[in-house]
Amino acid sequence: MNDDGRVISVLIVEDSPTQAEKLRASLEAQRFAVAVAADGAEGITVARERRPDIVISDIVMPSMDGYGLCRAIKADERLKGTPVILLTSLSDPQDVIRGLECGADGFIVKTSSETPVLEGIEQLLGTRELNAREKDPSGIRARFDGQERRIVAEPQRIFDFLISTYDAAMRSNVELIRVRDELRMLNDLLETKVKDRTAELSSMYQQLWHAAKLATVGELTASIAHELNNPLQTVGLRVESLSMRLSDDPAALEALSVVEKELDRMANLVKNLLQLSRREEHRISTVNVAEELEKTVELLHYHLRKCGIEVRKDFQPGIPMIMADPEQLRQVFVNLFTNAADAMPSGGLLTLRARGGPSLVIEIVDTGTGIAAADLPRVMETFFTTKPPGKGTGLGLPICRRIVEAHGGTISIESEPGNGTTVRIVLPVDREEGRNER
Repeated sequence: MNDDGRVISVLIVEDSPTQAEKLRASLEAQRFAVAVAADGAEGITVARERRPDIVISDIVMPSMDGYGLCRAIKADERLKGTPVILLTSLSDPQDVIRGLECGADGFIVKTSSETPVLEGIEQLLGTRELNAREKDPSGIRARFDGQERRIVAEPQRIFDFLISTYDAAMRSNVELIRVRDELRMLNDLLETKVKDRTAELSSMYQQLWHAAKLATVGELTASIAHELNNPLQTVGLRVESLSMRLSDDPAALEALSVVEKELDRMANLVKNLLQLSRREEHRISTVNVAEELEKTVELLHYHLRKCGIEVRKDFQPGIPMIMADPEQLRQVFVNLFTNAADAMPSGGLLTLRARGGPSLVIEIVDTGTGIAAADLPRVMETFFTTKPPGKGTGLGLPICRRIVEAHGGTISIESEPGNGTTVRIVLPVDREEGRNER
């Protein structure tokens, strides 16, 4: 609204409906009468019909751009006095030249805010009103930033000053864009480094935590070996003696049998704890993994048959020999075969695979009950077990992992409840230790 109470009309020429509506809403909130056109051709038609007080036009549009629209308005006798403000992105200093050539009355830089548009309209209207009121042949009067100013200068000097100022602004804008892009790249790089470092620290923490647990277990096993082994042997001898003395009492023998089984279970627990914490030198030799798998199956043949488990072997012909400790590998296989049998209480199929290549890949696949997704990440943690109380110690898989990793390999488990479990062991075919001992 003007100082005399007259509503000022504005024509917005913008091919983006979203931008046009945002600008319309902002101007109408300030009590401007607003019309909208979608391109330059439509804009000149609407301008001739409505005779707006101000035209605000985007530069890049289909059909007729902002420069063409401005030239058409300035060439029309009825519209040539209508101020035209062009919206620019400050992308090229040539915009100033083109704007002056077509007769534009001002530029407004495009931003996400409508404030520059409102300020540009206010400044343009204020300056025009001031010059219309006070004609001064020796200069021009302008209103900027709330203050009235008088400028006396030749047109050429004004033009040169305007171009140099715009060029300086453009250079600053380009530099700001470059700095912004560099900061964004540095920020992305920093985020990546923080993520990588966080992952490294997490891995180090896990390793230290595992080492601390093993150290604790080592201290515990030394005490257990001293405190339990001797009493267990003494109790075992007494049970054997009682069994001989009570050979004619079936009820007593049955009770003693339960005690003997529990003693065996405690002895195995002590043995497993000692195995988990022990760090003896490996007795490395050339090992045929297929033969070791066969020997382990023979060792557990009775147990597997009793559990109703069929064993299927799938060994690639000519798989390479590896350098390893055969006794420790056999311990790994015994633990894994026993776990598979426990997972198939009603019988099932145990498939053994061995494949050669850059590495030796061994797979132990069962058709058992599987492992819950929540438990799968924890199955190799020391003392964690999914077996019922009294059935498992939570030491078998940690021992397997320690042995495999000590041989330079990896062990992983894939499982799904109801669809069985696959344990995959990957061992190096040619280890430096093996070459040194040959």
